[in-house]
Amino acid sequence: MKAKDVPPMQKALADLSPYFQIFYDAFESGDDHSKDFFKRMNASHDPWLHAHLIRHWVKLYFIQHNVDAQEYEAEHLANSGLQLSVLPWFIRIRKSLHGAVPLPGSRKQRNYYQQVLPQEFGEMHNLLLLWNATPTGDFKGLSLIYPFSAELVRWRAEIPHPAQSASIMTTYQSAFDDLGDLDIEPLEEGEDDLEAEG
Repeated sequence: MKAKDVPPMQKALADLSPYFQIFYDAFESGDDHSKDFFKRMNASHDPWLHAHLIRHWVKLYFIQHNVDAQEYEAEHLANSGLQLSVLPWFIRIRKSLHGAVPLPGSRKQRNYYQQVLPQEFGEMHNLLLLWNATPTGDFKGLSLIYPFSAELVRWRAEIPHPAQSASIMTTYQSAFDDLGDLDIEPLEEGEDDLEAEG
């Protein structure tokens, strides 16, 4: 695929922005769920199990919060793998350490990274949604990537937490400045203009 065929990052962000809150809620609650599991079992931290528990939780969360099966469709992958399709995007969700793009573990994943798609999906594009984690597994945020390989990406966007990206809109009515100071006079006794108006 030629670089000129790659949709701009702004299109992907606009198309997927309705789901960012769901993504963050799913991973934050999954992280809490996994930590609680180890605490209840009085077990030492296992980073592989921790990641698997998060993926499984997120998968269930997506199913429970399915917005529209036509638009927001989960794919079934082995080992609680996560892939969604929101036209015109396939989104494969993978864990990332220190923000690095994980290496593809199979030929199928390599093809996914290289944007190799069957003819019937010619209008679709493959994205990676990385859930960034510390070495101890703490969830640290999400990144959206258009890959060509593990080493080469066309673009990358850090997805802000919805609580951080929310802004308060204020309107300043400058027309009031033009009025200046208004003279206010008290009503004389017997004036009932207000009553007449009401």
